[in-house]
Amino acid sequence: MKGKVLISILLLSFIFSGCTGAGQSEEEELQDVRLILPFRPDVQFAPFYVALERGYFSDMGLDVVFEHFPENEAVTLVGAGEAPFAVVSGEQVLLAREQSIPIVYVLSWWQDYPVAVAYPAESDIQSIQDLVGKKIGIPGLYGASYIGYRALIGSAGVSESDTILDSIGYSQVEAMLAGQEDAVVIYANNEPVQLEAQGFPVELLRVADYVHLTSNGLITSESIGRGLVV
Repeated sequence: MKGKVLISILLLSFIFSGCTGAGQSEEEELQDVRLILPFRPDVQFAPFYVALERGYFSDMGLDVVFEHFPENEAVTLVGAGEAPFAVVSGEQVLLAREQSIPIVYVLSWWQDYPVAVAYPAESDIQSIQDLVGKKIGIPGLYGASYIGYRALIGSAGVSESDTILDSIGYSQVEAMLAGQEDAVVIYANNEPVQLEAQGFPVELLRVADYVHLTSNGLITSESIGRGLVV
């Protein structure tokens, strides 16, 4: 797994280099690269932080600066040419293209769609159908979490009105620890790690186990992206 992560980071570096020039000598200045990440600084972006800390980007002649914006804002910034790259969920690309925003998806960041529903390990929830009548905490009625949740329950014939959706922002961990929700919509590599680290084991209903959605990936503008799709 670590090897795959490092390969992914190095591949990102090569993509950046293809746009900015590689093989720079130590005397040359590093090329500035602005990379928009969604959400906020978080464990799910650890590979990027490791690459920066270990000098993988600078070895390629790059000075990568991370900024965090909501996905819809990231898409707009890249489409307008104000940022060269961003990581967003796959469905945001489809929505953007529908609105004629000139972005392209050039690299898959995750193989599987990361959204899942987490619930306490001792819960009576065992299946998607068991979510009926349950109070489900979700960041909001937008973005990958919402679309992934709807796809998950829809795969089992459950409608949104069959559950009680509670918009709680990005406080899923706190809400679960406090017992305020029966389950929460999360990223599988994020909140479950935090919850279990605090002695609160959870089980997951992973979207990727029930329906195929294009996962999160690297986007860029059409002008930069020509010939870079991998």
